[in-house]
Amino acid sequence: MKKSHFYYVLIVIVLEVVLIGVKHYTKSKPMSLLGINFVIDPGHGGKDNGACYKEVLEDEINLNIARKVMNMGINDGAISSLTRTDDYDLSSENAKNHKSEDLKKRVDFINSSGAQFFVSIHMNCYPQNELVHGPMVYYEKNNEFSKLFAENMMSVLNEFSRTNKKVHSEDFYLFRNTEIPGILIECGFISNKNDRNNLSNDLYQQEFAKKIYEGIESTFISNKI
Repeated sequence: MKKSHFYYVLIVIVLEVVLIGVKHYTKSKPMSLLGINFVIDPGHGGKDNGACYKEVLEDEINLNIARKVMNMGINDGAISSLTRTDDYDLSSENAKNHKSEDLKKRVDFINSSGAQFFVSIHMNCYPQNELVHGPMVYYEKNNEFSKLFAENMMSVLNEFSRTNKKVHSEDFYLFRNTEIPGILIECGFISNKNDRNNLSNDLYQQEFAKKIYEGIESTFISNKI
């Protein structure tokens, strides 16, 4: 057999194997959010660490979980993006008010993204009572769309964390100024020992990210949004 013919046959075989794999993957896991566009917003970053307790920093955990959710979206055929991709805030170096400019640029990113919704990722901290634990979900005040999304998410996270939290309405800057609906998730209390240990663990972060994604799926698949 000539070398050229041998390589041709080899390429054909490889392509057939790849196609079989793609067909199997597609059959075993339908792309539930194919074409859906959403933004994940990892809160804080850079000099703004967010909550800090016993040397555990909120902004690092926010980013880790947000990245995992984004990647799940990409693997599922969605168009998912992050407002920040590393340990920095979005303000300019000479900003008069870094926090204010950071929030404004997050809003600008979300509004220009073409996304259908956003999810902002945060951590809670309540050192006055270290027993307080578990995730919480906030929605935009007077926005039924956001409230429904938050309720679906809270239901999934309650089951995962074995809690019975209720959703809360808020008038956050992010909610007031974005043109699309969104929710804010406080993934747990880093002031609580169990939450802190779990949220610092990569495997737990992966499981929590899966639950966030399930909350997104449960809303879209049920045609509630």
